[in-house]
Amino acid sequence: MKPRMYSGVPLEERTRLRRRRLIDAGIEVFGRQGFARTTMRDICAQSRLSERYFYESFKSTPEVFDTVYKHLVRDLMAAVSGAIMQAPLTEKTLLEAGLGAFLHFIRDDPRRVQIILIDGVWREQSKLREGQSELLAYQQVIETLTQGLHPRVSTEIDLKLAASGLLGTAIHTAIAWSDTGFKADIDSVVKHNLSAWGGLRRWMKLTVPGSEAVPAQTDIVAHVRQVFKPD
Repeated sequence: MKPRMYSGVPLEERTRLRRRRLIDAGIEVFGRQGFARTTMRDICAQSRLSERYFYESFKSTPEVFDTVYKHLVRDLMAAVSGAIMQAPLTEKTLLEAGLGAFLHFIRDDPRRVQIILIDGVWREQSKLREGQSELLAYQQVIETLTQGLHPRVSTEIDLKLAASGLLGTAIHTAIAWSDTGFKADIDSVVKHNLSAWGGLRRWMKLTVPGSEAVPAQTDIVAHVRQVFKPD
């Protein structure tokens, strides 16, 4: 059976293109005015599509936001993992590469600050207890990466709590940086983030001397590939 055509374009393709227009409109509106102030009509006006076509693809404005958020997070994680996989395999260069990619991603499109770091974090908090939050996935990546880089870490240090703190540092530092109009250079912002990692390493040394040392490079290579392997 041949697909239904409109102006030479299959119906399914037209539907897909309309959905993409709504997502792009969501990025613009959510990024400009925030989740709380955005309505379905705002998205329709930005996309130049009627309410009929909105409900063809989405049930509600929150559903559009969640879709937009997941799209951006997917792109962010791809950028971060790609940078880390290409970096020289030392603890410092891995962290610099990952943090640098994160900051470049945010600065390249300031709308991402509002969507990912402000509204996205706020909405994801409600999902943490259910174990479904994207934030939990970031936290687990940091926790697993840290465990591999410091396999002798003391049981006195709760890496889950430490990873949560490191994630919070990255998020709030990036928000503060964006509030200045991204005035500081990225290397400087990376150093501010690395100070938190340095504090964790000093704590490791105080609790178990030598636990801050990293394993052999071959072990680091295997661990990094395992953490950031494609799904």
